[in-house]
Amino acid sequence: MSLFSVKFKDIIWGVSFSFFAVTAMIFLCTDASEKNIFAALVGCFLHECGHLVFMFMFDTRPEEVILYGGGIRITPRKDKLISNNCEMIILLAGCIFNFVGAGIWFALRGLDFFCEVNLMLGIFNLLPFKYFDGGRVLENLLTGSRSYDYVRAFFILLSAAAIILMNLNGSVSISFMLTFCFVVFSEIIC
Repeated sequence: MSLFSVKFKDIIWGVSFSFFAVTAMIFLCTDASEKNIFAALVGCFLHECGHLVFMFMFDTRPEEVILYGGGIRITPRKDKLISNNCEMIILLAGCIFNFVGAGIWFALRGLDFFCEVNLMLGIFNLLPFKYFDGGRVLENLLTGSRSYDYVRAFFILLSAAAIILMNLNGSVSISFMLTFCFVVFSEIIC
């Protein structure tokens, strides 16, 4: 449910309360600068623009685009069917935009936070979990195959091993642990 939404060109554009709440929590609970938080938000925006550009290229306009606490949710229309290949291109477009944006930024300004954020967003979204683009692409490629479940289970175990190693080394990352919990929760619910 959106706090604020408008319908423009048959698409609902909205912002939920959770978007403002999470953004406020990031400002209050981290020592990240406003510049870095803005760079991260721009990277997320760039990622979602990749999805939207290719949705429009394949003539499959979204039903709604909502900013929420977990990022930006784009809901495709249920009445417009597209091929698996087109869907995979749309799913990968966000990561491609992040990688291209990082490459252009690197060529112009060198390696800095904005470049790193875009690289990490692109890589992170390629992980083979249901909630992320990579998981949905993997699901399209391996529909009906047990390999899909094995790959997802392997990456969940790999993430758990990384958290355990981080704890043993004394470099606990709260954000990584919360992200892992979110991913596992998403895997169970989705």
